Amino acid sequence: MFEQIQKELASYFSIDPATITRDTSFADDLKADSLAIMELVFNLESETGKTLDDDAMEKVKTVGDLCALLEK
Repeated sequence: MFEQIQKELASYFSIDPATITRDTSFADDLKADSLAIMELVFNLESETGKTLDDDAMEKVKTVGDLCALLEK
């Protein structure tokens, strides 16, 4: 799951995937706004067939947080 998220983020933000770790913060490191996160989640939901509710997404601060939610 991490590699899939890493690939999506690298593509979306046009950055090297190697710079993205599980500790990468969406707000602090990627400067992602809520729209960018929503688009990412929509793409991942489409690819994985999993659905994340809005309450859970409010707690996602890092790439690792998102991985943990999608791996449940």
